[in-house]
Amino acid sequence: MTDRKQKMRRIARRRREALAHDRPSAALTGAIRRRRRRQRPPRIVVAPDRVWLVVRTRPRWSARVARELEEAGLATFEAREEVERVEENGRRRLVREPLLRRLVFVGLRDDGELRKAEAHPGVDRVLFRDHRAVVIPASVLQVFADALTGHGTEGEGEAVSAVLFALGDAVRVTQGPLVQAAGIVEAVDPARRRYRVAVEMFGRATPVDLGEEQIEADPEPSPKKNI
Repeated sequence: MTDRKQKMRRIARRRREALAHDRPSAALTGAIRRRRRRQRPPRIVVAPDRVWLVVRTRPRWSARVARELEEAGLATFEAREEVERVEENGRRRLVREPLLRRLVFVGLRDDGELRKAEAHPGVDRVLFRDHRAVVIPASVLQVFADALTGHGTEGEGEAVSAVLFALGDAVRVTQGPLVQAAGIVEAVDPARRRYRVAVEMFGRATPVDLGEEQIEADPEPSPKKNI
């Protein structure tokens, strides 16, 4: 018997043994994994009849806040994206991680629901700009949700980022050697999710290129004349 025939018989035997133990073969397992990765998450429908505000949560509370406010009757949306993680044993798995650091979108009907959201123990504050709450149009938020779940056009998800951190906004650095430094957004690159921020260093404004995850809205902005 040739070596090739012996090899084919060993492969056939292993496949039979795998089927006998209700285990798919390695080739079949790979095909199943690829099919699973191609499946899109279900579409998230943003309620168009609500006013959507942005709340900042305590560290590592975003998922809990979204869940508990939803259970209390408020509409919520926590932006998450699927990323592939490689474990120590080499196994790869898909996980859904928060996309906007400590931010949750909350859909409200009236002032009563606003007070309920503000009073939640995991909520730090509602985001304001120019003394007014930051309101995200439901249509913009729907485009963002569709982009995250694969139901929209690639790149449309940058719409909300442009709303949250617009030109002239006061921000504070949260990561890196400039942590806690305050600055003003001078330029936005939505495609790369990068921001040029004028940070006060050595008594003058110095432009610094920062990622979306490295900045947050500054609750106590310095006067712009000092930046």
